[in-house]
Amino acid sequence: MGNLGAIDEGRRPYRPYDSIKRRTSGVQMSLIAALNNLQSQRGYLTEKDLRDLALERRVPLYAVEAVVSFYPHFRTSPPPESRVAVCRDMACHLAGSDGLCSTLEQLLAGQDAEVGTVSCLGRCESAPAVAINDVPLDGSDVDRIVTVANRPETAAEHAIAVGTRRWALDPYESEADRYGVIRRLRGGEALDVIATLNASGLAGCGGAAFPTGRKWQLVAQQEERTKYVICNADESEPGTFKDRVIINDLPHLILEGMMIAARSIGAAKGYVFIRHEYEAERERLAAEIESAQKVGHLDDSFDVEIFTSPGGYILGEETALLECMEDRRGEPRNKPPFPGQAGLHGKPTLINNVETFAAATAILHRGASWWQSAGVEGCRGLKFISVSGDVERADVYLIPMGTTVQQLIEMAGGVKDGKPLKAFAPGGASSNFLPADMAATPMDFEHLAKAGSMLGSGALFVVAEGRDMLELGANVLRFFRNESCGKCVPCRVGSEKAHRMLEDTLAHGGKRAQLELLEELSDTMHQTSICGLGQVALGPVLSVVKHFSEDVAKHVSDWESDGATERRRE
Repeated sequence: MGNLGAIDEGRRPYRPYDSIKRRTSGVQMSLIAALNNLQSQRGYLTEKDLRDLALERRVPLYAVEAVVSFYPHFRTSPPPESRVAVCRDMACHLAGSDGLCSTLEQLLAGQDAEVGTVSCLGRCESAPAVAINDVPLDGSDVDRIVTVANRPETAAEHAIAVGTRRWALDPYESEADRYGVIRRLRGGEALDVIATLNASGLAGCGGAAFPTGRKWQLVAQQEERTKYVICNADESEPGTFKDRVIINDLPHLILEGMMIAARSIGAAKGYVFIRHEYEAERERLAAEIESAQKVGHLDDSFDVEIFTSPGGYILGEETALLECMEDRRGEPRNKPPFPGQAGLHGKPTLINNVETFAAATAILHRGASWWQSAGVEGCRGLKFISVSGDVERADVYLIPMGTTVQQLIEMAGGVKDGKPLKAFAPGGASSNFLPADMAATPMDFEHLAKAGSMLGSGALFVVAEGRDMLELGANVLRFFRNESCGKCVPCRVGSEKAHRMLEDTLAHGGKRAQLELLEELSDTMHQTSICGLGQVALGPVLSVVKHFSEDVAKHVSDWESDGATERRRE
Protein backbone atom coordinates (compact mmCIF):
# COMPACT_ATOMS: atom_id res chain seq x y z
CA MET A 1 0.00 0.00 0.00
CA GLY A 2 2.90 2.31 0.64
CA ASN A 3 4.20 2.16 -2.95
CA LEU A 4 3.13 4.88 -5.35
CA GLY A 5 2.55 2.34 -8.08
CA ALA A 6 0.09 0.47 -5.89
CA ILE A 7 -1.84 3.67 -5.23
CA ASP A 8 -2.12 4.22 -8.97
CA GLU A 9 -3.99 0.96 -9.43
CA GLY A 10 -6.89 2.15 -7.31
CA ARG A 11 -8.66 1.28 -4.11
CA ARG A 12 -7.25 0.24 -0.78
CA PRO A 13 -7.45 -3.47 0.00
CA TYR A 14 -10.16 -4.36 2.50
CA ARG A 15 -8.87 -6.43 5.37
CA PRO A 16 -11.15 -7.26 8.31
CA TYR A 17 -9.32 -6.84 11.59
CA ASP A 18 -9.75 -6.49 15.31
CA SER A 19 -9.57 -2.87 16.40
CA ILE A 20 -6.61 -1.73 18.43
CA LYS A 21 -7.89 -1.36 21.97
CA ARG A 22 -7.58 1.90 23.80
CA ARG A 23 -5.66 1.90 27.03
CA THR A 24 -7.83 1.83 30.10
CA SER A 25 -6.82 5.39 30.95
CA GLY A 26 -8.37 6.60 27.68
CA VAL A 27 -5.16 8.41 26.78
CA GLN A 28 -4.33 8.42 23.09
CA MET A 29 -1.69 5.88 22.14
CA SER A 30 -0.14 8.19 19.49
CA LEU A 31 0.64 5.20 17.31
CA ILE A 32 -0.04 7.26 14.16
CA ALA A 33 2.38 9.96 15.31
CA ALA A 34 5.01 7.33 16.08
CA LEU A 35 4.60 5.80 12.64
CA ASN A 36 4.87 9.22 11.03
CA ASN A 37 8.05 9.95 12.93
CA LEU A 38 9.62 6.59 12.07
CA GLN A 39 8.83 6.93 8.40
CA SER A 40 10.27 10.46 8.30
CA GLN A 41 13.64 9.07 9.42
CA ARG A 42 14.27 6.70 6.50
CA GLY A 43 11.28 7.05 4.22
CA TYR A 44 9.57 3.76 5.05
CA LEU A 45 8.63 1.43 7.88
CA THR A 46 10.58 -1.77 8.50
CA GLU A 47 9.21 -4.98 9.93
CA LYS A 48 11.35 -4.33 13.00
CA ASP A 49 9.73 -0.90 13.40
CA LEU A 50 6.31 -2.48 13.49
CA ARG A 51 7.35 -5.26 15.88
CA ASP A 52 9.01 -2.79 18.25
CA LEU A 53 5.94 -0.55 18.22
CA ALA A 54 3.67 -3.50 18.91
CA LEU A 55 5.77 -4.46 21.93
CA GLU A 56 5.99 -0.87 23.16
CA ARG A 57 2.24 -0.28 22.82
CA ARG A 58 1.37 -3.77 24.05
CA VAL A 59 -0.87 -4.55 21.10
CA PRO A 60 -0.79 -7.46 18.62
CA LEU A 61 1.50 -7.03 15.63
CA TYR A 62 -1.38 -7.67 13.23
CA ALA A 63 -3.21 -4.69 14.73
CA VAL A 64 -0.29 -2.37 13.96
CA GLU A 65 -0.03 -3.85 10.47
CA ALA A 66 -3.76 -3.31 9.94
CA VAL A 67 -3.29 0.41 10.63
CA VAL A 68 -0.24 0.70 8.39
CA SER A 69 -1.93 -1.11 5.49
CA PHE A 70 -4.91 1.24 5.56
CA TYR A 71 -3.23 4.62 5.16
CA PRO A 72 -1.67 5.60 1.80
CA HIS A 73 1.09 7.70 3.41
CA PHE A 74 2.76 4.68 5.00
CA ARG A 75 5.04 2.46 2.97
CA THR A 76 6.83 -0.74 3.96
CA SER A 77 9.46 -0.90 1.23
CA PRO A 78 12.47 1.38 0.69
CA PRO A 79 11.57 4.44 -1.40
CA PRO A 80 13.54 5.55 -4.44
CA GLU A 81 15.54 8.74 -4.27
CA SER A 82 12.69 10.65 -5.92
CA ARG A 83 8.98 10.00 -5.55
CA VAL A 84 7.16 11.90 -8.28
CA ALA A 85 3.42 12.15 -7.61
CA VAL A 86 1.09 13.47 -10.31
CA CYS A 87 -2.50 14.29 -9.38
CA ARG A 88 -5.04 12.44 -11.55
CA ASP A 89 -8.31 14.08 -10.46
CA MET A 90 -10.69 16.58 -12.09
CA ALA A 91 -8.76 19.83 -12.72
CA CYS A 92 -5.47 17.99 -13.16
CA HIS A 93 -7.16 15.44 -15.39
CA LEU A 94 -8.45 18.24 -17.64
CA ALA A 95 -4.97 19.79 -17.61
CA GLY A 96 -3.42 16.62 -19.03
CA SER A 97 -2.08 14.81 -15.98
CA ASP A 98 -2.24 11.41 -17.69
CA GLY A 99 -0.03 12.62 -20.50
CA LEU A 100 2.31 14.37 -18.10
CA CYS A 101 2.72 11.19 -16.07
CA SER A 102 3.56 9.19 -19.20
CA THR A 103 6.08 11.82 -20.28
CA LEU A 104 7.78 11.83 -16.90
CA GLU A 105 7.92 8.04 -16.85
CA GLN A 106 9.76 8.11 -20.16
CA LEU A 107 12.12 10.95 -19.22
CA LEU A 108 12.99 9.40 -15.85
CA ALA A 109 13.29 5.82 -17.05
CA GLY A 110 16.42 4.23 -15.66
CA GLN A 111 16.69 6.83 -12.89
CA ASP A 112 16.18 6.17 -9.19
CA ALA A 113 12.70 7.64 -9.41
CA GLU A 114 9.17 6.41 -8.93
CA VAL A 115 6.50 8.12 -11.04
CA GLY A 116 2.79 7.57 -10.49
CA THR A 117 -0.59 9.21 -10.25
CA VAL A 118 -2.23 9.91 -6.90
CA SER A 119 -5.49 11.33 -5.58
CA CYS A 120 -5.96 15.08 -5.23
CA LEU A 121 -2.94 16.94 -3.82
CA GLY A 122 -4.95 20.04 -2.90
CA ARG A 123 -3.19 22.19 -5.52
CA CYS A 124 -5.98 22.40 -8.11
CA GLU A 125 -5.13 26.00 -9.01
CA SER A 126 -1.72 24.75 -10.23
CA ALA A 127 -3.07 21.91 -12.38
CA PRO A 128 -1.58 19.56 -13.27
CA ALA A 129 -0.33 19.31 -9.70
CA VAL A 130 2.97 17.55 -9.06
CA ALA A 131 4.92 16.82 -5.90
CA ILE A 132 8.42 15.38 -5.55
CA ASN A 133 9.04 13.85 -2.15
CA ASP A 134 5.95 15.73 -0.95
CA VAL A 135 7.25 19.12 -2.15
CA PRO A 136 4.71 20.80 -4.51
CA LEU A 137 6.09 21.88 -7.88
CA ASP A 138 4.79 23.65 -10.98
CA GLY A 139 3.39 20.84 -13.11
CA SER A 140 3.60 22.88 -16.30
CA ASP A 141 7.41 22.99 -16.22
CA VAL A 142 8.46 19.48 -17.27
CA ASP A 143 12.15 20.34 -17.53
CA ARG A 144 12.21 21.62 -13.95
CA ILE A 145 10.40 18.53 -12.68
CA VAL A 146 12.98 16.28 -14.33
CA THR A 147 15.83 18.40 -12.96
CA VAL A 148 14.47 18.21 -9.42
CA ALA A 149 13.76 14.48 -9.75
CA ASN A 150 17.42 13.97 -10.59
CA ARG A 151 18.47 16.20 -7.69
CA PRO A 152 15.68 15.83 -5.09
CA GLU A 153 17.70 17.60 -2.42
CA THR A 154 16.94 20.83 -4.34
CA ALA A 155 13.16 20.32 -4.31
CA ALA A 156 12.50 22.97 -1.68
CA GLU A 157 14.30 25.55 -3.82
CA HIS A 158 11.85 24.92 -6.66
CA ALA A 159 8.66 24.65 -4.60
CA ILE A 160 5.63 26.68 -5.65
CA ALA A 161 6.04 30.13 -4.14
CA VAL A 162 3.29 31.06 -1.70
CA GLY A 163 2.63 34.57 -0.48
CA THR A 164 -0.01 35.92 1.89
CA ARG A 165 -3.04 38.05 1.14
CA ARG A 166 -5.24 40.39 3.07
CA TRP A 167 -8.85 39.14 3.19
CA ALA A 168 -12.03 41.08 3.93
CA LEU A 169 -13.01 38.43 6.49
CA ASP A 170 -10.13 39.45 8.78
CA PRO A 171 -11.40 42.05 11.28
CA TYR A 172 -7.92 42.90 12.54
CA GLU A 173 -5.96 45.72 10.93
CA SER A 174 -2.65 44.83 12.57
CA GLU A 175 -0.97 41.96 14.40
CA ALA A 176 -1.32 43.88 17.66
CA ASP A 177 -5.12 43.86 17.25
CA ARG A 178 -5.37 40.11 16.84
CA TYR A 179 -7.05 37.81 19.36
CA GLY A 180 -9.30 40.70 20.37
CA VAL A 181 -12.38 38.58 21.02
CA ILE A 182 -10.67 36.11 23.37
CA ARG A 183 -9.01 38.99 25.21
CA ARG A 184 -12.39 40.66 25.67
CA LEU A 185 -13.90 37.44 26.98
CA ARG A 186 -11.06 36.95 29.44
CA GLY A 187 -11.47 40.54 30.50
CA GLY A 188 -15.02 39.84 31.61
CA GLU A 189 -17.03 41.19 28.68
CA ALA A 190 -20.54 39.72 28.70
CA LEU A 191 -20.55 38.40 25.14
CA ASP A 192 -22.95 35.53 24.59
CA VAL A 193 -20.88 33.63 22.06
CA ILE A 194 -23.37 30.91 21.18
CA ALA A 195 -26.32 33.29 20.96
CA THR A 196 -24.34 35.53 18.61
CA LEU A 197 -23.45 32.63 16.34
CA ASN A 198 -27.06 31.44 16.34
CA ALA A 199 -28.26 34.92 15.46
CA SER A 200 -25.76 35.19 12.62
CA GLY A 201 -26.96 32.02 10.94
CA LEU A 202 -23.40 30.81 10.31
CA ALA A 203 -23.49 27.32 8.81
CA GLY A 204 -20.61 24.88 8.87
CA CYS A 205 -18.28 25.37 5.92
CA GLY A 206 -17.03 21.81 5.54
CA GLY A 207 -19.93 20.57 3.46
CA ALA A 208 -22.77 19.56 5.79
CA ALA A 209 -23.81 23.17 6.59
CA PHE A 210 -24.94 22.30 10.12
CA PRO A 211 -25.71 25.48 12.14
CA THR A 212 -22.50 26.40 13.97
CA GLY A 213 -24.08 27.96 17.03
CA ARG A 214 -26.34 24.98 17.50
CA LYS A 215 -23.40 22.56 17.30
CA TRP A 216 -21.45 24.53 19.91
CA GLN A 217 -24.52 24.62 22.12
CA LEU A 218 -25.08 20.88 21.91
CA VAL A 219 -21.53 20.17 23.06
CA ALA A 220 -21.65 22.85 25.75
CA GLN A 221 -24.74 21.19 27.23
CA GLN A 222 -22.97 17.85 27.74
CA GLU A 223 -22.30 17.23 31.44
CA GLU A 224 -19.01 15.38 30.88
CA ARG A 225 -16.10 17.47 32.24
CA THR A 226 -13.54 16.38 29.64
CA LYS A 227 -14.24 17.76 26.18
CA TYR A 228 -12.25 18.36 23.01
CA VAL A 229 -12.15 20.84 20.14
CA ILE A 230 -10.95 19.64 16.73
CA CYS A 231 -10.31 21.71 13.64
CA ASN A 232 -10.79 19.54 10.57
CA ALA A 233 -8.13 20.59 8.04
CA ASP A 234 -8.11 17.30 6.15
CA GLU A 235 -9.18 18.96 2.92
CA SER A 236 -8.90 16.20 0.30
CA GLU A 237 -11.80 16.51 -2.13
CA PRO A 238 -10.86 17.25 -5.75
CA GLY A 239 -11.42 20.89 -6.58
CA THR A 240 -11.12 21.99 -2.96
CA PHE A 241 -8.13 23.97 -1.69
CA LYS A 242 -9.59 26.98 0.13
CA ASP A 243 -8.70 25.71 3.60
CA ARG A 244 -5.05 25.46 2.58
CA VAL A 245 -5.11 29.15 1.68
CA ILE A 246 -6.97 30.12 4.86
CA ILE A 247 -4.40 28.31 7.00
CA ASN A 248 -1.61 30.12 5.19
CA ASP A 249 -3.19 33.58 5.29
CA LEU A 250 -5.43 33.59 8.38
CA PRO A 251 -4.04 31.13 10.95
CA HIS A 252 -4.74 33.58 13.78
CA LEU A 253 -8.48 33.55 13.05
CA ILE A 254 -8.55 29.74 13.07
CA LEU A 255 -6.64 29.51 16.33
CA GLU A 256 -8.71 32.20 18.02
CA GLY A 257 -11.90 30.50 16.86
CA MET A 258 -10.74 27.28 18.50
CA MET A 259 -9.86 29.12 21.69
CA ILE A 260 -13.28 30.80 21.82
CA ALA A 261 -15.00 27.49 21.15
CA ALA A 262 -13.02 25.78 23.92
CA ARG A 263 -13.99 28.51 26.38
CA SER A 264 -17.64 28.27 25.32
CA ILE A 265 -18.02 24.49 25.61
CA GLY A 266 -15.62 23.88 28.50
CA ALA A 267 -12.72 22.18 26.69
CA ALA A 268 -9.06 22.32 27.68
CA LYS A 269 -7.56 20.43 24.74
CA GLY A 270 -7.71 21.02 21.01
CA TYR A 271 -6.31 19.47 17.85
CA VAL A 272 -5.84 20.59 14.28
CA PHE A 273 -6.16 17.52 12.06
CA ILE A 274 -4.26 18.38 8.88
CA ARG A 275 -3.43 16.35 5.77
CA HIS A 276 0.23 15.37 5.41
CA GLU A 277 0.46 16.97 1.96
CA TYR A 278 0.05 20.37 3.65
CA GLU A 279 3.45 20.44 5.34
CA ALA A 280 4.10 24.13 4.63
CA GLU A 281 0.69 24.99 6.05
CA ARG A 282 1.32 22.81 9.09
CA GLU A 283 4.51 24.76 9.74
CA ARG A 284 2.62 28.04 9.29
CA LEU A 285 0.03 27.00 11.86
CA ALA A 286 2.69 25.69 14.25
CA ALA A 287 4.44 29.05 14.08
CA GLU A 288 1.18 30.85 14.86
CA ILE A 289 0.56 28.60 17.87
CA GLU A 290 4.07 29.29 19.15
CA SER A 291 3.66 33.03 18.63
CA ALA A 292 0.30 33.10 20.43
CA GLN A 293 1.83 31.21 23.35
CA LYS A 294 4.76 33.63 23.62
CA VAL A 295 2.57 36.73 23.83
CA GLY A 296 0.08 35.06 26.14
CA HIS A 297 -2.96 34.86 23.87
CA LEU A 298 -2.81 31.07 24.06
CA ASP A 299 -2.46 30.34 27.77
CA ASP A 300 -2.46 27.27 30.00
CA SER A 301 -6.25 27.04 29.95
CA PHE A 302 -6.18 25.57 26.44
CA ASP A 303 -3.59 23.38 24.76
CA VAL A 304 -3.53 22.93 20.98
CA GLU A 305 -1.75 20.11 19.16
CA ILE A 306 -1.36 19.51 15.42
CA PHE A 307 -2.20 15.97 14.33
CA THR A 308 -0.82 15.06 10.90
CA SER A 309 -3.08 12.78 8.90
CA PRO A 310 -1.55 9.67 7.32
CA GLY A 311 -3.74 10.21 4.28
CA GLY A 312 -7.10 9.28 2.82
CA TYR A 313 -10.11 11.32 1.69
CA ILE A 314 -12.34 9.35 4.04
CA LEU A 315 -10.69 11.03 7.02
CA GLY A 316 -12.58 14.20 6.22
CA GLU A 317 -15.62 12.38 7.60
CA GLU A 318 -15.64 13.34 11.26
CA THR A 319 -15.96 9.89 12.81
CA ALA A 320 -13.32 8.39 10.49
CA LEU A 321 -11.09 11.25 11.62
CA LEU A 322 -11.72 10.25 15.23
CA GLU A 323 -10.89 6.62 14.51
CA CYS A 324 -7.57 7.75 13.06
CA MET A 325 -6.81 9.93 16.07
CA GLU A 326 -7.49 6.92 18.27
CA ASP A 327 -4.88 4.96 16.30
CA ARG A 328 -7.22 2.79 14.29
CA ARG A 329 -8.13 2.43 10.65
CA GLY A 330 -10.06 5.47 9.44
CA GLU A 331 -13.43 3.83 8.98
CA PRO A 332 -16.59 5.84 9.77
CA ARG A 333 -18.59 4.97 12.85
CA ASN A 334 -22.31 4.35 13.01
CA LYS A 335 -24.21 7.36 14.33
CA PRO A 336 -25.65 8.04 16.86
CA PRO A 337 -23.89 8.71 19.11
CA PHE A 338 -22.58 11.83 17.40
CA PRO A 339 -19.13 13.29 18.15
CA GLY A 340 -20.74 16.05 20.19
CA GLN A 341 -21.99 13.34 22.55
CA ALA A 342 -19.22 10.75 22.36
CA GLY A 343 -16.29 11.76 20.20
CA LEU A 344 -12.56 11.53 20.83
CA HIS A 345 -11.89 8.87 23.49
CA GLY A 346 -15.63 8.72 24.06
CA LYS A 347 -15.80 12.35 25.24
CA PRO A 348 -17.95 15.18 23.84
CA THR A 349 -16.03 16.66 20.91
CA LEU A 350 -16.66 19.76 18.84
CA ILE A 351 -15.44 19.33 15.26
CA ASN A 352 -15.54 22.25 12.86
CA ASN A 353 -13.95 23.08 9.55
CA VAL A 354 -11.03 25.53 9.10
CA GLU A 355 -13.23 28.19 7.49
CA THR A 356 -15.93 27.81 10.13
CA PHE A 357 -13.56 28.68 12.99
CA ALA A 358 -12.18 31.66 11.05
CA ALA A 359 -15.66 32.96 10.22
CA ALA A 360 -16.82 32.53 13.83
CA THR A 361 -13.98 34.75 15.03
CA ALA A 362 -14.92 37.47 12.54
CA ILE A 363 -18.60 37.30 13.48
CA LEU A 364 -17.89 37.54 17.19
CA HIS A 365 -15.70 40.57 16.57
CA ARG A 366 -18.06 42.41 14.21
CA GLY A 367 -21.44 41.13 15.33
CA ALA A 368 -24.21 38.94 13.94
CA SER A 369 -25.81 41.78 11.98
CA TRP A 370 -22.59 42.31 10.02
CA TRP A 371 -22.64 38.70 8.86
CA GLN A 372 -26.33 38.79 8.02
CA SER A 373 -25.84 41.85 5.81
CA ALA A 374 -22.66 40.59 4.12
CA GLY A 375 -24.47 38.51 1.52
CA VAL A 376 -26.46 39.55 -1.54
CA GLU A 377 -29.84 38.60 -3.00
CA GLY A 378 -31.22 37.79 0.44
CA CYS A 379 -28.34 35.48 1.38
CA ARG A 380 -26.20 35.77 4.51
CA GLY A 381 -22.47 35.90 5.01
CA LEU A 382 -19.24 35.55 3.08
CA LYS A 383 -17.83 32.38 1.55
CA PHE A 384 -14.40 31.25 0.47
CA ILE A 385 -14.66 29.37 -2.83
CA SER A 386 -11.97 27.36 -4.58
CA VAL A 387 -12.29 27.89 -8.33
CA SER A 388 -10.57 25.50 -10.74
CA GLY A 389 -10.94 23.70 -14.02
CA ASP A 390 -11.37 25.53 -17.32
CA VAL A 391 -10.97 29.08 -16.01
CA GLU A 392 -8.32 31.69 -16.71
CA ARG A 393 -7.42 32.39 -13.07
CA ALA A 394 -7.96 29.35 -10.89
CA ASP A 395 -7.65 30.52 -7.29
CA VAL A 396 -9.50 31.04 -4.01
CA TYR A 397 -12.08 33.84 -3.97
CA LEU A 398 -14.01 35.36 -1.06
CA ILE A 399 -17.51 36.22 -2.22
CA PRO A 400 -20.75 37.44 -0.70
CA MET A 401 -23.16 34.54 -0.39
CA GLY A 402 -25.63 34.86 -3.24
CA THR A 403 -23.05 35.76 -5.88
CA THR A 404 -24.04 33.85 -9.00
CA VAL A 405 -21.95 31.13 -10.58
CA GLN A 406 -21.56 33.27 -13.70
CA GLN A 407 -20.34 36.25 -11.68
CA LEU A 408 -17.77 34.10 -9.90
CA ILE A 409 -16.52 32.69 -13.20
CA GLU A 410 -16.10 36.25 -14.44
CA MET A 411 -14.14 37.11 -11.29
CA ALA A 412 -11.84 34.22 -12.22
CA GLY A 413 -11.21 35.74 -15.67
CA GLY A 414 -13.89 33.80 -17.51
CA VAL A 415 -13.77 30.41 -19.17
CA LYS A 416 -10.33 29.49 -20.42
CA ASP A 417 -9.37 30.58 -23.93
CA GLY A 418 -12.69 32.37 -24.29
CA LYS A 419 -14.60 29.14 -24.85
CA PRO A 420 -18.30 28.85 -23.99
CA LEU A 421 -19.22 27.39 -20.63
CA LYS A 422 -20.53 23.84 -20.85
CA ALA A 423 -20.97 22.71 -17.25
CA PHE A 424 -20.00 23.34 -13.65
CA ALA A 425 -19.92 21.52 -10.33
CA PRO A 426 -20.51 24.12 -7.59
CA GLY A 427 -19.38 22.14 -4.56
CA GLY A 428 -16.40 19.99 -5.45
CA ALA A 429 -16.24 16.42 -6.69
CA SER A 430 -19.20 15.27 -4.60
CA SER A 431 -21.59 17.85 -6.10
CA ASN A 432 -23.74 17.19 -9.15
CA PHE A 433 -22.82 18.78 -12.47
CA LEU A 434 -25.16 21.47 -13.78
CA PRO A 435 -25.40 22.80 -17.36
CA ALA A 436 -24.32 26.27 -18.49
CA ASP A 437 -27.89 27.58 -18.65
CA MET A 438 -28.03 27.33 -14.85
CA ALA A 439 -25.03 29.60 -14.27
CA ALA A 440 -27.32 32.35 -12.99
CA THR A 441 -27.87 30.24 -9.85
CA PRO A 442 -26.65 31.99 -6.68
CA MET A 443 -23.79 30.36 -4.78
CA ASP A 444 -25.76 29.54 -1.65
CA PHE A 445 -26.80 26.37 0.15
CA GLU A 446 -30.52 26.65 -0.56
CA HIS A 447 -30.37 27.92 -4.14
CA LEU A 448 -27.94 25.24 -5.28
CA ALA A 449 -29.94 22.51 -3.55
CA LYS A 450 -33.05 23.65 -5.44
CA ALA A 451 -31.04 23.56 -8.66
CA GLY A 452 -30.17 19.93 -8.05
CA SER A 453 -26.64 20.23 -6.68
CA MET A 454 -25.00 21.60 -3.54
CA LEU A 455 -22.48 24.13 -2.27
CA GLY A 456 -20.67 21.26 -0.54
CA SER A 457 -17.03 21.95 0.19
CA GLY A 458 -17.11 25.35 -1.49
CA ALA A 459 -15.36 24.47 -4.73
CA LEU A 460 -16.55 25.67 -8.13
CA PHE A 461 -15.28 23.41 -10.90
CA VAL A 462 -15.69 24.87 -14.38
CA VAL A 463 -15.97 22.84 -17.61
CA ALA A 464 -15.60 24.40 -21.06
CA GLU A 465 -17.44 23.44 -24.22
CA GLY A 466 -15.72 20.56 -26.00
CA ARG A 467 -15.19 18.34 -22.97
CA ASP A 468 -16.67 14.85 -22.79
CA MET A 469 -18.85 14.94 -19.68
CA LEU A 470 -19.31 11.17 -19.41
CA GLU A 471 -15.55 10.71 -19.46
CA LEU A 472 -15.21 13.41 -16.80
CA GLY A 473 -17.91 11.72 -14.73
CA ALA A 474 -15.91 8.50 -14.88
CA ASN A 475 -12.87 10.37 -13.56
CA VAL A 476 -14.87 11.59 -10.57
CA LEU A 477 -16.27 8.13 -9.93
CA ARG A 478 -12.77 6.66 -10.02
CA PHE A 479 -11.79 9.00 -7.19
CA PHE A 480 -14.64 7.83 -4.97
CA ARG A 481 -13.99 4.19 -5.83
CA ASN A 482 -10.33 4.59 -4.90
CA GLU A 483 -11.07 6.45 -1.68
CA SER A 484 -13.80 4.17 -0.35
CA CYS A 485 -12.57 2.82 2.97
CA GLY A 486 -14.14 -0.57 2.20
CA LYS A 487 -16.13 -0.87 5.41
CA CYS A 488 -19.56 -0.80 3.75
CA VAL A 489 -20.15 -3.61 1.28
CA PRO A 490 -22.55 -1.55 -0.88
CA CYS A 491 -20.02 1.27 -1.20
CA ARG A 492 -17.01 -0.99 -1.66
CA VAL A 493 -18.61 -3.28 -4.22
CA GLY A 494 -21.01 -0.78 -5.76
CA SER A 495 -18.43 1.89 -6.55
CA GLU A 496 -16.11 -0.73 -8.08
CA LYS A 497 -18.86 -2.26 -10.22
CA ALA A 498 -20.16 1.15 -11.33
CA HIS A 499 -16.72 2.33 -12.35
CA ARG A 500 -15.99 -0.89 -14.24
CA MET A 501 -19.27 -0.55 -16.13
CA LEU A 502 -18.57 3.06 -17.02
CA GLU A 503 -15.02 2.38 -18.14
CA ASP A 504 -16.26 -0.47 -20.31
CA THR A 505 -18.88 1.82 -21.84
CA LEU A 506 -16.25 4.45 -22.63
CA ALA A 507 -13.85 1.90 -24.09
CA HIS A 508 -16.21 -0.32 -26.07
CA GLY A 509 -19.59 1.38 -26.14
CA GLY A 510 -22.57 0.53 -24.00
CA LYS A 511 -26.31 0.11 -23.80
CA ARG A 512 -28.99 2.13 -22.08
CA ALA A 513 -29.67 -0.69 -19.62
CA GLN A 514 -26.18 -0.28 -18.15
CA LEU A 515 -26.81 3.35 -17.25
CA GLU A 516 -30.19 2.48 -15.78
CA LEU A 517 -28.41 -0.05 -13.58
CA LEU A 518 -26.22 2.79 -12.31
CA GLU A 519 -29.36 4.44 -10.93
CA GLU A 520 -30.27 1.28 -9.05
CA LEU A 521 -26.75 1.03 -7.65
CA SER A 522 -26.86 4.66 -6.57
CA ASP A 523 -30.15 4.19 -4.73
CA THR A 524 -28.78 1.15 -2.90
CA MET A 525 -25.54 2.89 -1.96
CA HIS A 526 -27.38 6.00 -0.81
CA GLN A 527 -29.67 4.04 1.48
CA THR A 528 -27.10 1.64 2.94
CA SER A 529 -23.74 3.42 3.14
CA ILE A 530 -22.64 4.59 6.58
CA CYS A 531 -21.10 7.86 5.45
CA GLY A 532 -21.50 10.48 2.75
CA LEU A 533 -18.91 9.02 0.39
CA GLY A 534 -21.04 6.09 -0.64
CA GLN A 535 -24.18 8.21 -0.59
CA VAL A 536 -22.90 10.69 -3.19
CA ALA A 537 -20.38 8.63 -5.19
CA LEU A 538 -22.61 8.11 -8.22
CA GLY A 539 -24.36 11.49 -8.05
CA PRO A 540 -21.98 13.34 -10.42
CA VAL A 541 -22.20 10.58 -13.05
CA LEU A 542 -25.98 10.48 -12.88
CA SER A 543 -26.11 14.26 -13.22
CA VAL A 544 -24.12 13.88 -16.45
CA VAL A 545 -26.68 11.34 -17.66
CA LYS A 546 -29.46 13.75 -16.76
CA HIS A 547 -28.10 16.94 -18.29
CA PHE A 548 -25.70 15.96 -21.07
CA SER A 549 -27.51 13.52 -23.37
CA GLU A 550 -25.34 14.29 -26.39
CA ASP A 551 -22.19 13.21 -24.56
CA VAL A 552 -23.91 10.06 -23.33
CA ALA A 553 -25.11 9.25 -26.84
CA LYS A 554 -21.51 9.23 -28.10
CA HIS A 555 -20.88 6.14 -26.02
CA VAL A 556 -24.32 4.52 -25.66
CA SER A 557 -25.77 3.25 -28.92
CA ASP A 558 -29.45 3.29 -27.95
CA TRP A 559 -29.41 6.61 -26.09
CA GLU A 560 -31.46 9.61 -27.23
CA SER A 561 -29.53 12.86 -27.67
CA ASP A 562 -32.34 15.32 -28.36
CA GLY A 563 -33.06 16.43 -24.81
CA ALA A 564 -35.70 13.75 -24.26
CA THR A 565 -33.69 12.49 -21.31
CA GLU A 566 -34.34 15.61 -19.34
CA ARG A 567 -38.04 15.63 -20.16
CA ARG A 568 -38.36 11.97 -19.24
CA ARG A 569 -36.89 12.55 -15.79
CA GLU A 570 -39.03 15.55 -14.90
